[in-house]
Amino acid sequence: MISVIMPVYNASPYLKESIDSILNQTEPNFELIIVNDGSTDNSEEIILGYKDSRIAYYKQKNSGGAAARNLAFEKAKGDFIVFQDADDVSLLNRFELLKRQFISDEIGFVHSDMLLIDDKGKTLGYWQARQVDPKTTLRHFLKKGTAFNNASIMLRKDLIKSYYDVNLKIGEDTDFITSFAFKWHSIHVDRPLLLYRRHTNNVSTESNYDTLYSHVQKMVKQTPLEELIPEINWESGYDIDNELRAKCILALLLLRRGMIHDAQRYLKEVVSKNSDSIEIDTKKFILAFSHLMKNNLEASVQSLEAISIKDHIVYNYLGEIFAYKGRNEEADNYFMKSLFLSPMYVEPLDNLKSLGASSHYSFTDNVWSKYKT
Repeated sequence: MISVIMPVYNASPYLKESIDSILNQTEPNFELIIVNDGSTDNSEEIILGYKDSRIAYYKQKNSGGAAARNLAFEKAKGDFIVFQDADDVSLLNRFELLKRQFISDEIGFVHSDMLLIDDKGKTLGYWQARQVDPKTTLRHFLKKGTAFNNASIMLRKDLIKSYYDVNLKIGEDTDFITSFAFKWHSIHVDRPLLLYRRHTNNVSTESNYDTLYSHVQKMVKQTPLEELIPEINWESGYDIDNELRAKCILALLLLRRGMIHDAQRYLKEVVSKNSDSIEIDTKKFILAFSHLMKNNLEASVQSLEAISIKDHIVYNYLGEIFAYKGRNEEADNYFMKSLFLSPMYVEPLDNLKSLGASSHYSFTDNVWSKYKT
């Protein structure tokens, strides 16, 4: 059975459409758990208007969406969990198509694309996800954020080892998903099975740095450096040189994510440990990343090229710099050298993808261009 979790807070304009889209699913075996998070409008009146045995209704004082979902977890009886906010709409075959993908015990969760709509139901855009290897999910999170359309996910209930963190104001859904996404295989369904509503009530205007990035800070703090930066040759041991190189890379990733204060803190820590006991090549590596984080590309190239024993990481970042400078042929050469030394290194693979797309980007699926003008 599927347990559908729907937190509700003052959602009356959209609530009936949302509930109806669930009750009319082609997949019949589900329960709809609605948690009223202290609504002050007529949401409860709408909910109580349904006389359907598949609906389980609970109320709590206003405690936030995370707390409402946690209560629903405690009440859920299904083998699978699906989320739906009270202003979103599921296509009628959503549950059936998602459930169908659990073809083996190795599949922990399934996710789909989403159609973005406004408060009137007008289409605003298309949010595409993709198939993601769990070994690269952590890097995607560090570089950009969630690799999935979080609201679209169906997961096995027994994956849940911890609930939503009620202390997070932003990113609590991504924080929850990362608790299992790094460990389990997933399937991506390339169909817009959920209509995700975007309006003033759910668009964040938060500007406080720690609030915006606390879920990322939490993940970085809880994850060993060897897992955050696996491209380092950790087999040689957790020595000071490996640690400093890894923290240089982490600082750059966080800077590109917009987390400038955290990036500066890691770089400052690296520079403070840059002593005579550090290898000469490590010193040059630190200097190169210091320049790169200041967008001083020429100085960064000089430091990287001065490294006597160049590994896959050095070649990758040389390639990035030459790509930024528009020297694509040289960039391509460096990315290929990086992959020759470390075929599973994700950064040069992503960089080759970006480099190729900068010249031409072609879809094998011509649906994308059907209405293009």
